[in-house]
Amino acid sequence: MDNKFKIKESQLQVFAYALIVPAFFLVFSLAYNPFDIHGFYTFGTHTIGTHLVLMTAIMIAVLLITRNIFVAIQKKTVVTWTHYILWCLSELVLMTAFVSLYTMLSKGIRGEYFSVFADCGKFVIFSLCYPYGFLICLKTIRLKDEELSRREKEDDRSLVKFYDEHKRLKLSIAPSSILYVQSEFNYVKIIYLDGVKVKEFLLRASMKSIEEMGNRRCLARCQRSYFVNPEHVSVLRKDKEGFIFAEMNIPGVPPVPVSKPYFEALSALL
Repeated sequence: MDNKFKIKESQLQVFAYALIVPAFFLVFSLAYNPFDIHGFYTFGTHTIGTHLVLMTAIMIAVLLITRNIFVAIQKKTVVTWTHYILWCLSELVLMTAFVSLYTMLSKGIRGEYFSVFADCGKFVIFSLCYPYGFLICLKTIRLKDEELSRREKEDDRSLVKFYDEHKRLKLSIAPSSILYVQSEFNYVKIIYLDGVKVKEFLLRASMKSIEEMGNRRCLARCQRSYFVNPEHVSVLRKDKEGFIFAEMNIPGVPPVPVSKPYFEALSALL
């Protein structure tokens, strides 16, 4: 996947992100007591639950601000995965910084910020590495799906599509693979390349419907009953009787007849 990507997130998605990550911290801390966080926050009149709720509220506020800033930045520039990972790390550091300030104010201590920051970093960073990792994985999957969908649409648009008289799709093929199309009563015969093999496909359709499609794509009218792909015409020649033929650049493919009214237009395409 490309190292650069665009994220189109709504405000609802921003709020969801800002709630999911702190909510994980709250539930995880209450359930598993990482690094004895319950024993660390025994000071003051608040219970461990109250401390954790207040710290969760701080994280929500930080993420709401940083995520909105990040989305605003992405509207103006392309962000790489390196930038995104660094942004996530900065959010973790910023949340730890504000939780450390809350802890110092709650304890009523001064001058021990870095010591408190180290303790709070254990609680915050190591707990939140799980939801961050999970959300990054989800983002990776989503971006890969979007890229695959985009490529499939591009490939689909690049194909020439042949429909029968009932507007049912019968054949999709790359323009460069088509050699020529020949009318046969109520059918058209499509001569095309499948790898290195020359194949044909019989389609119940009119030459008029092929002409409408061919004018927009790779085919050129060369005779009342023929369309030819100029990409595969090597030369236009006249025989002894004055009849014009388009010699194909694929061995074994017979020359395609060319009528005089279409000669100049076809010549201009070669």
